[in-house]
Amino acid sequence: MLLIELSFPAGRYHATAWGRHVNEGIAEWPPSPYRLIRALFDAWKRKLSDWESGRVEHVLAALSSSLPLYRLPASTVTHTRSYLSKNEPDPQAKTLIFDGFVVLNPRATLLMGWPEFSGDSEALLDDLDSLLSVLNYLGRSESWISARVVRGVTGVEWNCLPTQAPAAFAGDIVPVAVPVSPEDYKPLVLGARKKAKGKVVNWFEAIATGTDLLLERGLSDPPAMRYAEYAMPTKEIVPAILPPTRRQEATIHSVLYSLDSKVLPPVTQTLEVAEQVRVRLMGIHKRLAGGDAAVSPLFSGKTPDGFPMSGHRHCFVLPQDRNGDGRIDHILIYSRHRAFDEIERLALDRMETLWQRGGKPDVRCVPTQWGCVLPQDRAFVSATPFVVTRHFKPKRESFEQWLHSEIARECANHGLETPAAISSLPNLSLKVGRSIRWAEFRRNRKDDPVRTGLGLLLKFDQPVQGPIALGYGCHFGLGQFKPVE
Repeated sequence: MLLIELSFPAGRYHATAWGRHVNEGIAEWPPSPYRLIRALFDAWKRKLSDWESGRVEHVLAALSSSLPLYRLPASTVTHTRSYLSKNEPDPQAKTLIFDGFVVLNPRATLLMGWPEFSGDSEALLDDLDSLLSVLNYLGRSESWISARVVRGVTGVEWNCLPTQAPAAFAGDIVPVAVPVSPEDYKPLVLGARKKAKGKVVNWFEAIATGTDLLLERGLSDPPAMRYAEYAMPTKEIVPAILPPTRRQEATIHSVLYSLDSKVLPPVTQTLEVAEQVRVRLMGIHKRLAGGDAAVSPLFSGKTPDGFPMSGHRHCFVLPQDRNGDGRIDHILIYSRHRAFDEIERLALDRMETLWQRGGKPDVRCVPTQWGCVLPQDRAFVSATPFVVTRHFKPKRESFEQWLHSEIARECANHGLETPAAISSLPNLSLKVGRSIRWAEFRRNRKDDPVRTGLGLLLKFDQPVQGPIALGYGCHFGLGQFKPVE
């Protein structure tokens, strides 16, 4: 027996039954053998064109030699209605389109079997399996399919049989399009067009005939197709598909954007870019959530009463130069306190562009990773200047002692261990062979005074989880440290 297994990974089978109009909303079920051999013919032409035609004809003739039996999984039929434009001057001119399809469990399998198949050629089965393996869809392109030849199985409980089969049972009778066998095929002679006058269309060519030939010859059905009546289980016997279980909502603490523009902003404008991102996110979230009072504290950094949040509970907006050319090419938005909720994720998804001053083109923001793999290392080096929040008092201690105490205090505020060693860096070294002085970075927000920015190398005894951002403006990209490795 020849046995084929079909499964539909998308859980849908879109195909209009042969002889029916698409707007009747009648989906084909079971999948017709005629549609299957035409799909195999197409797969040969597009993906295995180096095969000789006789090799493929031998396979398709074996599938057309007798009527297959079916083992159908539980399924249900439904449809969608869409009002599509008629391409007329009136924009309100619409036409109603029905899309009927069969819904089934994505993990369910459908079996087609040819008990009367007597061929024992392993080469034929191998060729059929190869053709089935390159099928992407069956019917419409939404009907993703996975198909293979099943070997060594004999006992199958069929539940959809031709009415003339000895084991046929009472049920719903449906017409199924099946191929005419090569022995029963009556050659079609063309004569309407001069170039094709007297040409005989053989069985293998007739399998691939299109509607142009049907219209030209006035045929109601393709020349190599006929209908066979099949008995299916009644609707009461076929159980409905269980509703899918609700997927657990993903926990997203970070999102990484890739930036695209003819002129990307320089890394020295890290603070300006981050501030604009915050304003954009607050504006988008305000429209989604319904008013200023509903703006997420993760974006605003303020409590519902309007007071600044403490404990670094709002998100970090970290513009980054990942390729080392001195231009900001990514933005990481990271929430350490809690995961983003549904509306916050929607706002993050809708942030599409950033404005640039001086007539420079806008920057397109494309979210490329949701829930990023965050860096971990023992050594971190400054990517943007670390700006201390308190002033150095030389009469109390040395600058090195003061700097170490400031770093230790900042690390403790962020839940990090104190670095075992701290070294100073004179500037930011780029991969393109030049460097940027820390003084070139903007280091103040609004009317705040400009403070000194420092470059540092932090070494820890144990691996530390990034991202690390310390000091003044750390929620806006200042004080960023990237792993050395």
